[in-house]
Amino acid sequence: MEFTNNELAIYLFCAQLTQTKTTPLTIIEWNAVVKSLSEQNMQPEVLFDLSTVEMDNVLTKTTETQKDRIIKKIVSRQKLGVSIIELKEIVHQGYGIMFRAQMPYRLKKLTQKFIPPFFYYAGDPSILSHRTLGVVGARDANNVELQQTAEISKKAASYGVVIVSGGARGIDTTAVEATLENGGKAIIFPSEGLAKWVKKSNIRNHISNGNLLLMSAQKLDAPFSGSYAMQRNKFIHAPSDAVVVSSSKISGKKSSGTWEGVKENLKNKWSPLFVIGNSVGVEKLKTEGLASEFTSFEQIFKQDVSQENQSLTDIDDQILSLIKLASVKGLDKDTITKKFMDISAEYYKNQKGYSQDNNPKKHMVHEQLSLESFLE
Repeated sequence: MEFTNNELAIYLFCAQLTQTKTTPLTIIEWNAVVKSLSEQNMQPEVLFDLSTVEMDNVLTKTTETQKDRIIKKIVSRQKLGVSIIELKEIVHQGYGIMFRAQMPYRLKKLTQKFIPPFFYYAGDPSILSHRTLGVVGARDANNVELQQTAEISKKAASYGVVIVSGGARGIDTTAVEATLENGGKAIIFPSEGLAKWVKKSNIRNHISNGNLLLMSAQKLDAPFSGSYAMQRNKFIHAPSDAVVVSSSKISGKKSSGTWEGVKENLKNKWSPLFVIGNSVGVEKLKTEGLASEFTSFEQIFKQDVSQENQSLTDIDDQILSLIKLASVKGLDKDTITKKFMDISAEYYKNQKGYSQDNNPKKHMVHEQLSLESFLE
């Protein structure tokens, strides 16, 4: 895997590097840098060489206090040569790096305010293109709630729906194991670094079979972090087409991770909520009309399926009309088939060429950040 200069810059200034005590830019700080660079049509790679004075002039989207802090962090890392070495080692170990420009829409639902500059991942990232169902719930869920969660997750496998989870014991683990054991796929956003997870033989097997994707914004060897565990709740809710709350307490003197994630989802309207069981949090969601009782996958995906089927029907009708027209013009079946294949091949060739080569400057901007899609 080759990395562009922009990607190297993003990693150098935002990653928790293992071979230095310097501090990376936070998401908020990096977003301020991104907005400043965007305003002046600059790319992250310029940060390698900008002087302190030049950075002071470039960072127009920061407060003075924020600007001083950002400049100090950038200067402290400008001369480090470890980013490309560390990236190559990460890839050599079998991990991948997904930068913002490569993230699918479902992750970008988070918007720039919440989305990290990159994710480490292990597994097949194309799993993100499938329909997804987030499953959240308490670690100490009761047997009935665990059984109901397992049944839903088993059915998800037969519907081709990917389970998204935080990987914690209880509801999370039950959901992931149930779908994987039945040939389904899952995405886990663990609260630790990925290195701990890939040491498990069953995890490696599911990854190698193409059924499991692990993603984390934490460095690979990071231990469990309570604050990150709360932060990563949004990574479960936002990418999911819907979320099932299987069991939840309500935050009081002690915060409930499940409940805080649910509140964040409701505030940002990332995905619709469905519930099972009768835990305190579930009852509150039902009483206040904030979530529906889960009954079936048809209930959740009915509208999407209907729209997709209608689109396919429309396309079928148009293709059929063209075939009839070609036949009237005297073309035989083989000629029509060959013509269709030739035109299709030419179309996709042009599409690929345009996105990659036709406008290098435009492509570079898109590669860097997909800037405008993140700015609010």
